[in-house]
Formats: sequence, C-alpha cells, structure tokens
Amino acid sequence: MNEGEVPNEAQLPQLPSQNPEQTFQQVEREEWLRDACTRFVTTKPANRNYYRLVLETLWPPGHGIPGPVVPLSRLRRVIDDFRGVGEPYQDVPRRIRELQGEEGFLGIVRFGSGKTTRYQLVSLEISAKREQRVKLSNDVWQRVLSKYQNCCAVCARKPPIVRLDQDHKVPRLRGGGNEEDNWQPLCAECNNFKSTACRGCQLNCLQCPWAFPESFSPIKMLSTDIQRVKKLAIRNEVSPDTLLIEIIDRYFEDQS
Repeated sequence: MNEGEVPNEAQLPQLPSQNPEQTFQQVEREEWLRDACTRFVTTKPANRNYYRLVLETLWPPGHGIPGPVVPLSRLRRVIDDFRGVGEPYQDVPRRIRELQGEEGFLGIVRFGSGKTTRYQLVSLEISAKREQRVKLSNDVWQRVLSKYQNCCAVCARKPPIVRLDQDHKVPRLRGGGNEEDNWQPLCAECNNFKSTACRGCQLNCLQCPWAFPESFSPIKMLSTDIQRVKKLAIRNEVSPDTLLIEIIDRYFEDQS
C-alpha cells in the first residue's frame, strides 16, 4: 500500500474476536477480586498476599463461577512460587480456613482430605467479617495442653507424631469466645475433620463430640470385647445395647 493511501477493511490487521460473555466475566472477576482483597480483615501483609493468590487461583482468568476444582497441591505451588525461597509453605489449609471463617468467603468449598484435598469457588458470597483469630499466650496454651495431657483432645495422639493446633471448642461463628475454657488442642487431621463437620451444622455445640470429646465422643471397645458382648446377647436373647446397660447398671450397683 502506498504512503497516504487509506486502507480498506480487508487490509486492516485482524484482532482476535472476543466473546462478550467472557469479556464481562473478566471485568467482573477483576472488580470482585479488587474489592475482596481490599476488605481483608487480617493485618498481616503476608497473609493478605496468600489470600489473594488463593482467590486468583480458584477463579482463574476466563473462567466462570463455579470455578475449577483446584488440588491443594496446586495452591501450594502457587504460594511457593510467590515466596520464591525457603522451605515449602505448610499452612495453606489454615489460610484457606481463615478465608472461609473470619474473612467470610462462604463460597469456598473443600472436597476430600489429605493428598486428595481439592477446593472450588462455587459462589461469590462474602459474609460479615469476624473478629480476627487470636493466638494464645504461652502460659494459657500450656495450661490448656496440661488439661489434655499434651494430647489431641479427640484422637489422643501427641507430638512428635502430630502437631497440635489451638482450636476453639465452640466456633466463633457459633458464638464461641476466646476464654480459656473454650480452647482445646487438636491435631491437624482432627482439626480438619472438625472444620468439615461444623460447616452448615445446626446441632447444639455444647453436645458436640468434636467440641467436647471428653463428654460426648463414642466410647471405644476392642473388637474382641464387642464380639463377646454380642455372643452373650444372642445367648440371653436380648439386644447388645440392652445387655451393656445391664452390665453397667450391675457394676455401679456393686460399687455403691
């Protein structure tokens, strides 16, 4: 084409066509992320960065909501790449629980556990923020540990086999406070199980076996003892439950 000549439409460079719905989703994603990240209640700069990375990964560019199902291993890699140095970051599940909890991102759901853990952003709902999680003083934490014989309150395992987390017995979302009696040590596995059981639960926390395992957790029996009770129940033509009640009643009568 000669200098000064006006190009016709066929001679113009062709730009990639855009789907209007994808363009809208991209704008909506950027606006939602910008608004969500400016409203974090945490005061820790590192955690604010980790929260942002998790949200950006759960809602990648060009994707709608619900977002893709993302393995925990992928979220770990994203944060490790961001940090660049040092040991692999171990507290990604904790940061996600904080997003679901005090930060109010109810749309983040978890599937599976352990190595099969995956997360998905299924909605953009953000509930009211909660008071930031507090870290117990060493003196208070030592008293709590001593109360539970330095074991997980649920499974009774202890360090160094497991790491013990500081857990609110009654979750703050259900009205639990930071008083000393509302704390218990849980291993990371039991803490995750409790978090899953609490989500959407409407039962009375004061009768929950996860919150008060010393009172309401199931009583464990050896399989050999269970079989002995069942055989005796069949012989006496009663149910195993009825037989156990009779045995317990007889024991306490003898003790009185």
